[in-house]
Amino acid sequence: MIYANAFSGANDNEIIENALKALDDDRTLVITPRVSDTGPERSCWLLERAVLIPENTTVILRNCTVKLSDRCRDNFFRSANCGMGIADPERIRNIHLRGEGVSTLIGADRPRATGDSSKLLADPCPYEVEDLCRIAPWIPEERRTPQTIAFWDRHDHSFGTDIHDPNESHYGDWRGIGVLFANVEDFSISGLRIVDSHGWGISLEACANGRVEKIDFDACMSKEIGGMRMNMENQDGIDLRNGCHHIVISDITGHTGDDIVALTAIAGDDVRPGGSLRSTHVMHSDWSRRERDIHDVVIRNVVGYSQLCILVRLLACNTHIYNVVIDGVVDTVPADIRHHSAVLIGQADSEYGKNLPDGVRNVTISNVISRGEQCIVVGGYLMDSVITNVINTNPDSPVIRVERENGMVNVTTAALCTAGSALIEQVK
Repeated sequence: MIYANAFSGANDNEIIENALKALDDDRTLVITPRVSDTGPERSCWLLERAVLIPENTTVILRNCTVKLSDRCRDNFFRSANCGMGIADPERIRNIHLRGEGVSTLIGADRPRATGDSSKLLADPCPYEVEDLCRIAPWIPEERRTPQTIAFWDRHDHSFGTDIHDPNESHYGDWRGIGVLFANVEDFSISGLRIVDSHGWGISLEACANGRVEKIDFDACMSKEIGGMRMNMENQDGIDLRNGCHHIVISDITGHTGDDIVALTAIAGDDVRPGGSLRSTHVMHSDWSRRERDIHDVVIRNVVGYSQLCILVRLLACNTHIYNVVIDGVVDTVPADIRHHSAVLIGQADSEYGKNLPDGVRNVTISNVISRGEQCIVVGGYLMDSVITNVINTNPDSPVIRVERENGMVNVTTAALCTAGSALIEQVK
């Protein structure tokens, strides 16, 4: 093992990078609380750019905190095969990021950018309705009242100081993701607490044969900055993207701004090279050369809540998601927050693309306790699947809401319990 504190550098990134270069045959880097004879006295590591994890490498965070500086517009950790200007990330294998004890990743005090590629940066970017009415320049003067503020008045902008720099992108992108692995086989991410992420906490693209486990999230789609609560969009927990397969996600806790766990296989018509901005994909999108679908995934023991959205979402647009086990989803949302649902399968056809009739199949959903506006929603299509052992505590919604004709085909249900009267509701 190599210990980061045994090395020196002009900043914390250089210290860690120098340690990675010196790895021995064991290929394991251990990062403990920061100590320095020459640098500032602080125990946390302060990053100005992502730490790149090369093939056949394990990085262990041992009772330490890693924080992004206000100068950083990048991930905490990223697989070393992808990034800005890398058009076609090559497959790498055997990389692991493991937290031991209490190991925390914390976003910047004043992030340069937050949100996904559809969100325009703003500074200030008010979250509270009264502040939106008072200072948000994108809302017409005649609509600046609490009664006329619309949903997207709050949610189409996200905080970012780069809005003041004409030479920087004014939209979010993949650099806002906390931990980003792309085209990696045989991997693991475990034992981390992720606080105030700039976008998604963890994103996997075209990854296979891996595990993501024992992750705790602390995000609520906003943060106090300069005395005002600012909006910070798209704080998902864990996202699996196109091409992911044979992955286990387990023991996920805490709260997120957006979805806690999302499988999003979205394949549009535009072809971009890898490393492009204005995208949450760091991989290229030439679907003739890579897999579109997500399959063979186990999601187990998700205990937490989303500020706005869903605990577990499966979204296949122009693609397929299949062979998925969802076992153990416990909604802990407080009484003063009403998020969308515990489980969402598909959604209305949109700019993302169409839900195919066989787009989501061979799914088991079991042992769910829901406290949201909805319990299980089939917004697209679900076929050849099983839903069992579900408790819905909201008397105003059914256990399963099917939002289109033939939305469920050959789906077996059993042991559905509700505080209301409807078990399955077909929207006409």
